[in-house]
Amino acid sequence: MINKDNIKICLIIAVVFILLSSPILWAQDAKFRGTVKDEQGNPMPKAKITLTLIARNLSFSFESNKKGKFYRRGIEPGEYMLTVEMEGFQPLKQQIYIKVGEEYMIDIIVAKKPSAVEAKNKFDQGVQFYQQGKFDEAIKAFEAVLNGKPDFAEGYFNSGMAYLRKGDIDTAIAKMEKAIELKPGFIEAYFGLGQAYINKGDEEQATKIYKKAVDINPNDAKIYVNLGSLYFSNKKDDLAMEALLKAKEFDPSLPHTYYQFGLLYLRKGEIEKSIENFEKFLELAPQAPEAERVEALVEDLKKKK
Repeated sequence: MINKDNIKICLIIAVVFILLSSPILWAQDAKFRGTVKDEQGNPMPKAKITLTLIARNLSFSFESNKKGKFYRRGIEPGEYMLTVEMEGFQPLKQQIYIKVGEEYMIDIIVAKKPSAVEAKNKFDQGVQFYQQGKFDEAIKAFEAVLNGKPDFAEGYFNSGMAYLRKGDIDTAIAKMEKAIELKPGFIEAYFGLGQAYINKGDEEQATKIYKKAVDINPNDAKIYVNLGSLYFSNKKDDLAMEALLKAKEFDPSLPHTYYQFGLLYLRKGEIEKSIENFEKFLELAPQAPEAERVEALVEDLKKKK
């Protein structure tokens, strides 16, 4: 027969154990506290805050109060992706690491989404910076546009071109691929992506990309010029000739078709045809960066005839 006094003792021991163990458990957890504000320092109520524990892909969300403040305890320690979302404001994402027993404190500043006019002005500013060779400033402008318009393919393309000109090829590739993901028929992005792989030394991958562009738009002369140039650099002259003839068929006014023809015929030893195509290039693009060099080459070829 069970003694009632023994039952009471067991219950008391259990309660004491729970009371003693609770502080130990809380000490293992962490706290997360902070405030959401706008760029002028005003508190932002009802901002949606999401913490995602990266190791386990476990997420939970809560909102800031009317004073923009938030507090959570019992947070599992680890590396988190912090996301803050609020209507009319640019979404914010950053990684944070919360330690065991830590009270992690953070002030979150959210920026308003630019209006359509502001976004266009910022984009135009980025284009101007790019044309001036100020690639860091161009990237900053394009990224500001993308913060408010994360589905803007042209923003990723232009940002990618700026990274490419800076020499950051891997980032350029990632930006071009995002542009193509958002806008699968974006031919200029294929050109940029192909050029990025050429700069990386992966001409095989560049060729595959240009061929994909051909599949999307088989009548685009510029694609065949790029493809012909790539075949020429790999000494695949028959394929280069085929691609350049296609380019000339679809658009006989493209200067660089004749520039590539000139190089190709020169390597084949057909000097007359080489001169003829170089002169056509100079007629169509007298201000091209290659023009001065081509003029000198034509004069030299004429002397050797």
